[in-house]
Amino acid sequence: MSNLNINRQHELDETECRALAEELLGQLVERYGGSIKDEGQCLMYKHTTGMKAFVEPRAGELDINIKLNMMTKSFAPELEKRINAVLDDYID
Repeated sequence: MSNLNINRQHELDETECRALAEELLGQLVERYGGSIKDEGQCLMYKHTTGMKAFVEPRAGELDINIKLNMMTKSFAPELEKRINAVLDDYID
């Protein structure tokens, strides 16, 4: 099991940050399939391959923790690049 962690500081309030998290996970679903589950403070993306992403949106900070298995670990560089591009577009 391998993890990919992305933490972004920003100037969004909690509602705006949650909208960003939902947009990001929505793009993952569109591109790769999978589903999103609202777990209160955290949003979870789950793919049929076993990959899971936990996104915790907060005022001033966004934490993303992606758990990759042996089958999905090779996608880590592309996934990190795509996530950072979405965050750059939304935050900057």
